[in-house]
Amino acid sequence: MNRRQFLVLGGLSTASILAGSAVYRVRSVWWDQNRSKEMKMLSVRETEIADAIADAMFPGDHLGMPNGTEVGVVETFDDYLAAINENTANLLRLLLHGIDEMAVVSGLAMTRFHRRPRAERITILNRWDGSMIRVRRESFRGLKLLFSMGYCEAPEVIRAAGIDYECGAWR
Repeated sequence: MNRRQFLVLGGLSTASILAGSAVYRVRSVWWDQNRSKEMKMLSVRETEIADAIADAMFPGDHLGMPNGTEVGVVETFDDYLAAINENTANLLRLLLHGIDEMAVVSGLAMTRFHRRPRAERITILNRWDGSMIRVRRESFRGLKLLFSMGYCEAPEVIRAAGIDYECGAWR
């Protein structure tokens, strides 16, 4: 065996190990986890990740806009997952895990997304939103839309924005 064959064999072996571990991680660890007692679809870990995303997307401000976790964005997202096709819901849940795991290789912290400080989480989400990889960018934007719908329809957010909403049961 010459040097070139050794390098090719080593590279293929490494790629096979990485692919195998990725398939194991997706199928055995992430895919179709048991739901938490408080949620309809999300597991405990997925709820933690979704809370971290909602907090980073909608941190609230000094002007009175509430935080995304306080207005039930995660619960609204969970309700949406319960109402759609199970495979689509599992793919959206898989995206949550992808965001959480990809944060480990982002920077030198080697920490999952949901355990990082808010400023770092905001930076990570901005990278997903502006990614050069179209699939990554567009899948995140779809998730961002779902979270935004949950935030923007919350009565507390509508009130804080100064919108006089009289069609509903609250004032």
